Amino acid sequence: MDLRAAAPALHAIEQRVPRLCPGDRARGSAFSDAAARHEWLATHIALRLLIERAAGPEWRGVSFTRSERGKPHLEAAPLAFSLSHTRGLALIGMARQGSIGVDIERSRTVHVGEERRARIEAAGAALAAPPLPAAEDARFLQAWVRLEAYAKADGGGIGRLLTRLGIFGTGKAVASQEAGTGDRAAVAAAFVGGEAPSVRDLQLGQDIYAAAVFAGAPPTSDVAWLPASAKGLEKLIS
Repeated sequence: MDLRAAAPALHAIEQRVPRLCPGDRARGSAFSDAAARHEWLATHIALRLLIERAAGPEWRGVSFTRSERGKPHLEAAPLAFSLSHTRGLALIGMARQGSIGVDIERSRTVHVGEERRARIEAAGAALAAPPLPAAEDARFLQAWVRLEAYAKADGGGIGRLLTRLGIFGTGKAVASQEAGTGDRAAVAAAFVGGEAPSVRDLQLGQDIYAAAVFAGAPPTSDVAWLPASAKGLEKLIS
């Protein structure tokens, strides 16, 4: 979703027919930066529209609950979802079954120590067949969005995943220091239940890095851009 283009229409739709829950509004109002608040709320309005499209208007304003591992969901809703937001862009993933995780980043300069960078890149490379980009920061960012999406599908968050892989913290790592984290089996073992989710890189344009992870859901690399007009957005749920 191009937030700069779609945010005005999304906010106008929300004014006409509110779909956010009180918790959404409270979290959005906590942003001190007006631009960040505007984009955060627009992203969550879009999520609510897509939930309504998939599951019906009865889910308007229903509060999210969190699993034992912290993943937000709608109790008893027939779908799973994940979202990610970077400056001016948002990515939303939905699945009728299983679990899904998505992540998106814009190109930026990465400030990470060499050893930690190497381990993150090795873990990201182990998750999917396509090779990582050659350029240094691009390589790290594509590895990072794979891991972030993997952690969201897992439901435990990126910190827990990197700790289990021995990249963060001092706890026992899934992969040894000698082996690093470039072993696909070791990375898969870090996923709850030792499952082997499907990881897909998403092509969203130059200098944009994105990935989606599917656990128990049919994998795809296809992406549809959300309409930017109120008419186009409302047609989604008509």
